Amino acid sequence: MTDHNSSRPEQGPYDLQQLFQTTPDSESEHLPGSGIFKRTLRNLPGQATLIVDNFPDEEGASCCFLRIPSGKACTTRFLVQGAYQAESCPSGGWLLKPAAPGSPSYWIPQIPVSRTLDKNARILTETTATVTGFSASATELVVEISVPDNVYVDITLWRFLPDAGSIQTGLEQPLNLETQPVYLWNSQTGYRILADIYLYLVHGHVYTNRFIWPRMWKICSELDAYTLFVTLDGLELATGKKIYNLLKRQLLFSVLTRQEEDGGWYHGEWTDQMESHYRFHNGALLLLQAGLEEWPEPVIRDALERGASFVSRQKDETALGTWFLHDSLEDSPELMDELCKQTGSRWEPNRTFGKSATNKLILNTHLDTIVALERYREVTGDNQFTGLVDSARSATRSVLALRPAEQLYRIVYRAIGLTLLPASEAEQLPTLPRAIKRLTWMYLNPQLYRIKKAYPRFVMPGGLIERHLSMPHCDFNYPAVNVMDLARYWRCFPEEDLEEILNNAIKAVADTSIMKYWAEVKARNRQQFAVVVWIEAMYNMCTLSNEPAYRRHLADAILCATEAGLGLPPALLGADHEAVQKKHRIPCPSPADSRLRVANLSCGGKMEILVINNQSTDLDLVWEKSPDRPLTWYTADNQNIANPESTAHSSIPAHGWLWGREN
Repeated sequence: MTDHNSSRPEQGPYDLQQLFQTTPDSESEHLPGSGIFKRTLRNLPGQATLIVDNFPDEEGASCCFLRIPSGKACTTRFLVQGAYQAESCPSGGWLLKPAAPGSPSYWIPQIPVSRTLDKNARILTETTATVTGFSASATELVVEISVPDNVYVDITLWRFLPDAGSIQTGLEQPLNLETQPVYLWNSQTGYRILADIYLYLVHGHVYTNRFIWPRMWKICSELDAYTLFVTLDGLELATGKKIYNLLKRQLLFSVLTRQEEDGGWYHGEWTDQMESHYRFHNGALLLLQAGLEEWPEPVIRDALERGASFVSRQKDETALGTWFLHDSLEDSPELMDELCKQTGSRWEPNRTFGKSATNKLILNTHLDTIVALERYREVTGDNQFTGLVDSARSATRSVLALRPAEQLYRIVYRAIGLTLLPASEAEQLPTLPRAIKRLTWMYLNPQLYRIKKAYPRFVMPGGLIERHLSMPHCDFNYPAVNVMDLARYWRCFPEEDLEEILNNAIKAVADTSIMKYWAEVKARNRQQFAVVVWIEAMYNMCTLSNEPAYRRHLADAILCATEAGLGLPPALLGADHEAVQKKHRIPCPSPADSRLRVANLSCGGKMEILVINNQSTDLDLVWEKSPDRPLTWYTADNQNIANPESTAHSSIPAHGWLWGREN
């Protein structure tokens, strides 16, 4: 898509009614679908492309993506025949409402966007399109937009027929729960209202909502797709609104249709090689697994099996057992060289544990792949990868048990701890610790990989867990990711001896100020994501154990994240597919005060929530949508509130929280 036309065929006018009309012409292509979803691709006059999504069991609702081709600047018109009124929609975007009964309504979730793309459909630039004209009469409503030189213009549009009126009503009446920010891992940005879906879902593919360093382009991201799916699942559970179910299908099939013939998903995050990032790939598998549990469609099952088979091949056989790789750049030294060229980093080949020279020994992706393949077995009953998973588990046990050079690492990590202090504490250090901190940052951290090469070890004195063993850089934001993935792994394999490792890793954060360090805004380091991942880690520990300490850690992390202006992970809505079986899910209640945040820890058929107040004043706990079951309430120090019947009007202290659980 890099070629720009010297001329642009006349564009429009585009009649909204006609965009949704089905035509049997030869220009139409039916993309993979099923009994729950139909997607059609059409080439329109003027080289515009149109994608129309339909839902066979909900015929009153449909969505289209229109892409106007690049070329010379022009103005294009969109019109809808009849008397229509344009209104701002509380769920984002605009609603076009007809005056005449029986006519369709339209939802425009985002203003049209101008984009440039490369040949692999990565987004290079984007700007909001300029609306140059608007008119409404008794016969038509017309909107004009300016289309600049050499850009594509994308427009997304929903149509609701009269029998889908309840969907429109849902858009106009969101609960507070539906407008609170959710953090998306890969994009490291927030979803806040329903229309925000289309900041990620662009012309039928799911992208990151930020330009990824170092190439500064937007890439397709199945991990963001899965995060959005879990968000929508939780909101559907809480509200019962049909729109969430339709959007879940749209996300699912937008991911499914991007799968390559070999079963993989490719991203091109770092290079022009369109390498595959296996954490993103696993996001697709988790999404398809969730989809298959809800809709047992053959097309989903087939895509899932091919995707699992693909990632099962992305491995290195080491002396310790199977090790799953982080990305396809690990396939060759040439690709690793290309990675380093693009990022300004370097790599040094080594054969630790008999691994291949290019295997970076990245722990979190290895664990994530094991979890994805084990979830595949649970969901499908297919045991073909069991032997491979067993070998990977053996390698995991071996590396987690490594404890060489205890005294050396103890000294090293005491010094490293000084570099993980928030600025307010670092500024108060006496002269000698401040000097040690500076020397550690300048000289020890860059050489840490040499120590790890000589004395390979992941679990360090003090509890922090290293991300990798074979790259010259160090990343102290990843202990949060490692705890989260180890907790997920432990859920799959409760017989593994991980309690001490996990508790020590949790103490390394909870008993220090590293979370405040993560929460700080650094100009060149997007480390705040670690706070949100830590919340996800504590959510997993809370749903694995009844221990009150994990609830305290979770509440502290939520306070830290919300005070930093961050969204919360979607698992807190109560529909995490790994932690809670579908039959055991309990809707998340919605507070009347939008400043209160709720963590839905319900699992095993028992309701449990935390309600957190990050404000500097006390807030009353009043519900706009109450908990489904009676709860016994406790204070942050685990003291039972004397009169549970009065909790509808209980006060939550400033920077505090309450704990409600079913007896």
